[in-house]
Amino acid sequence: MSLKKISKTSVEIKDIPTFSVQECYGNTWTFSMTGDEVIIGRDSDSDIVVDRGEASRKHAKVFRDGDKFWLEDLNSVNGTFLNSDPVSTRQEIKHMDIIQIGSCMLVFNDPNNLGTIDDTQTRRFSKELSFEFIKDVIKKLEQNIGKVFKGKPEIIRNILICLFADGHLLIEDVPGVGKSLLAQVLAKSIQANYKRIQFTPDMLPSDITGMNIYNEQTRGFEFMPGPIFGNVILADEINRTPPRTQSSLLECMSESVVTIDGHPHVLPKPFFVMATQNPDDYHGTYPLPEPQLDRFMMRISIGYPDEKAEKDILTTQAVTLPLNQISYVIKAMDVVRCNALVRSVTVSDAVKEYIVAIADATRRHPALTSGCSPRASLALMRISQSLAAYRGRDYVIPKDVRAMVKLVLAHRINLKLRHQGEWNSVDNVIDSIIESIPMKNEDKGLCQ
Repeated sequence: MSLKKISKTSVEIKDIPTFSVQECYGNTWTFSMTGDEVIIGRDSDSDIVVDRGEASRKHAKVFRDGDKFWLEDLNSVNGTFLNSDPVSTRQEIKHMDIIQIGSCMLVFNDPNNLGTIDDTQTRRFSKELSFEFIKDVIKKLEQNIGKVFKGKPEIIRNILICLFADGHLLIEDVPGVGKSLLAQVLAKSIQANYKRIQFTPDMLPSDITGMNIYNEQTRGFEFMPGPIFGNVILADEINRTPPRTQSSLLECMSESVVTIDGHPHVLPKPFFVMATQNPDDYHGTYPLPEPQLDRFMMRISIGYPDEKAEKDILTTQAVTLPLNQISYVIKAMDVVRCNALVRSVTVSDAVKEYIVAIADATRRHPALTSGCSPRASLALMRISQSLAAYRGRDYVIPKDVRAMVKLVLAHRINLKLRHQGEWNSVDNVIDSIIESIPMKNEDKGLCQ
């Protein structure tokens, strides 16, 4: 990608809005908006030129209207995204908003005009998307992934639900059950930038995030991005690396930003981390701390396939790898559209109160060391929205919450030592909590 760097001056002009333009994650520069309009596109006469096939000739424009700034998509082919929401009509932009056109990220900087928040405009993007769209995406992905990953349709479902909820996934299981293969086939199915990080005890945080390297030709430092700059990240054996390196993922997973030498670098969207660890072998491992576990929206275990599925695995891989026989069925930005659609799913006050009651019960349960945080409640709501969208509904029902509650909460809470004889696992505690919280008027459909 090459971008036309006009309006870039050596002297910073105060009180003029700027764009921090980030191309291919390694090259960042500032564009000053000296006029009232900026055109972004592939044409050479555009103010900011995105010289890639993913951009239309005249892709989008930013313009000033009074004391506000607006972003408008110019009927582009692949769409313009503002803070991960697709832009269909003009939308007000504010300080620190992120505009994404393919792999090009533009951060709008205008500290003098912070703008206002309009919820109706934000939700308008998602309502213009059809649930038939996400239904078609799910069908294509399940069929494509199922050609490679055999015998576990519920695992494929849970991964897609976590992906559409814009979360991150932790897979705990023994080696050889297909954890790494899942990440590869998912990335290939959505035409995403796939990166694998093999965690080892001698890794440093810069091995993940990247670093600034001195360039003798330019006599300046240049940022060399690390493997975290991708769409689907496989963090393999994450508990094999020290806490210092594990903590480098915290900012990446929670804020989708990497800060190197005080300068932030925005991570691409979609951004999906799939971390793996072996729960049985603790020799030479560093257990993930609670803050790191809390960043994972869901934890799953794959388990062994049945005899029929395992025979099918041997048959399909006797000659060649099935992964080499598939191609992408959707584009990566289609996942971002699904993220916006999931956020538009309605959650009634009754369902919100049900989620809060479950979280509060974990905080008061005598067998648990500590309860779930508000982040866990939010994750449970977001996953329930994603499951509802997966099932073709635009509203959440209590059944969605109960179906996902163990996958979302179990890895965030721990049993007290003196209660481990009474309760076999955290799952049993969660079951008892669910049974103790009846949902009023659920059969009458009043919780929709």
